[in-house]
Amino acid sequence: MVLFKDRTLGFWIGFLASCLMLAGNIAFILFDYGDRTFSFITFGLIIAGFLGELVVWTKNYYFAPLLPAVCFGVALSWHLYLGFPTLSDVVNGVNFIGGNPQAVIIFGIIFAAGTIASILSSFMKQSRTERLIFTVTTSK
Repeated sequence: MVLFKDRTLGFWIGFLASCLMLAGNIAFILFDYGDRTFSFITFGLIIAGFLGELVVWTKNYYFAPLLPAVCFGVALSWHLYLGFPTLSDVVNGVNFIGGNPQAVIIFGIIFAAGTIASILSSFMKQSRTERLIFTVTTSK
């Protein structure tokens, strides 16, 4: 396949991170949809990050590897923002907020692993013959 020709380790790390985030996102909506810790913002940001990875696959824009990392990072932050009150209930021994603390931890670990891998990938070369596309204007 032409899209996967001349790809480096950085690309494959980003590719696997995006696949992990997509699989985690599908499980997130299947298993945690009715819980308080589920958020369409988290779900949408992970989808946006996956679409950002499609830009990395098809184009060689210099900013493209940062798109998935930013989207995944904000999605992780939002998930933890919604999940920490649930975890505080467990720590304090009261059921004030409610929610599923196991889901917060499991999906938090999955989303953190994908985010860290995506961040690492964004600072690595994406192809062996990296020709970054950017515009330069010249004036005469």
